[in-house]
Parts: sequence; C-alpha cells; structure tokens
Amino acid sequence: MSTEEGPATATVLADRLGRNRVQVARTLNSLEAAEVAVRDERTLAYDLSWQLYSSATRAVRARLLREGPQFLREAAEATGASTFLAELRGDGSVAFLEEVPSGLSWVGRSYPLYCDDAGQALLWDSGREELEIVFAGTEFVAFGPCAPADVAEFEARLIAARERGYAVVDGESEPGVFAVAVPVRDFTGEIVCALHTQGASERLAPLAERHGEVIKDLADRLSALLGWRP
Repeated sequence: MSTEEGPATATVLADRLGRNRVQVARTLNSLEAAEVAVRDERTLAYDLSWQLYSSATRAVRARLLREGPQFLREAAEATGASTFLAELRGDGSVAFLEEVPSGLSWVGRSYPLYCDDAGQALLWDSGREELEIVFAGTEFVAFGPCAPADVAEFEARLIAARERGYAVVDGESEPGVFAVAVPVRDFTGEIVCALHTQGASERLAPLAERHGEVIKDLADRLSALLGWRP
C-alpha cells in the first residue's frame, strides 16, 4: 500500500510492482471497501488504515501473552534469575508477565523509569530531547545507592547500554539488586516491552556479560516472532 516514502497512488504502486494498473486500482478499491486501506481524496494516494494497524497491535499483544511465558522460562533457566516482561504505562515501568521462583508477584506494580530494571530498555530509542520530556517534573529519588541523579546521568547509562547491546542496572532500584534488560520490538520496529532479569548483585553481577548475551538473543527472537526485521 505504502512505499518507503509514504502513501502511494495506484499508478505508483503498479509501476513499482510491475503489475497492470487497472488490476492494482481494483484491488485497492476492494481494500478500501474492506477498510484495510484509506485513500486521500486530494492526492489519491493510498495508505494502510488505522483499523488495520489497531488489529495488528492487538495481535501483537495476544502473541506476547501467548509466547512470552516460554521465553521467560528459557531466560530463567539460563540465568537462574527471576525474569520479566515489562512495559511502559504512564511514567512508569510495569511487569505484565513474570517467571519468579519465590512466588512473590511483581506483576502490575509500577516503578520509576529512571531507576527501574526495565527503564533503559524501554527508553532505548530516546534521545536527550525526548528524555527531558519523559522526565519533566521527575524527582530523581535515590531508591538505590547507584540510582542516576539526573537526566544526564540516565542518558550516559543509556548510551553505554546501546553500545554493549543490553542494559545493566545494578543497585539503582534498591540496594543489592541487579538486572540486565533488552528491548522487544514489534513489526513496526517500535519497542513494545523489555525482557529483563532480576536477582542479587553478589551472584549476578559477575555473570553480566554472559546473561546480557542470553537475554539479548531471547529478546531478538521474541521480536522476530512479533514481526520485527532489523
């Protein structure tokens, strides 16, 4: 429907596809009638409808809930840590799936993005300007001894995380708690959640590189299931 440059007319699409223009126009008319495509009456260009995007988004969510638990189990078995899938809700990070040995559930609890285990992964694509907006009015309370003091410090850690391929969060949300986290993307390339571990710093910190590679591999595989292509 759309080219890389955006919405396209039936003529442009036919030329790109090497197809008969009349056939392409008829197909587009049918897609428009089915509310899969929308046409700009001024430019006559077609684009995918929001209804289709909304349906695809719901399908991504359903697949996350269906496939996510297996990925969490694999992550837990490989790292010996508690594992979570967390998402952005408002100005916080909230776990919606988990694999925890203790039986104590963290699902549904909101934590500040600047120090949460999943915070850096969820804000992975954010530049300084966006971070300033996200954290506008945020008080950087030191819940853990290593929590970032301001936006600049958070950004520096985020840049380092991108360079290594995974986020390391040690003693930020609370003393002695360690995590590695990686973003999970959908078919649009948008970050829909973060896959992360959590456990005691004393045990997990020495294994950071190994666990980071494991979690990155699992997060990339889950992203691929959701339609993401690098």
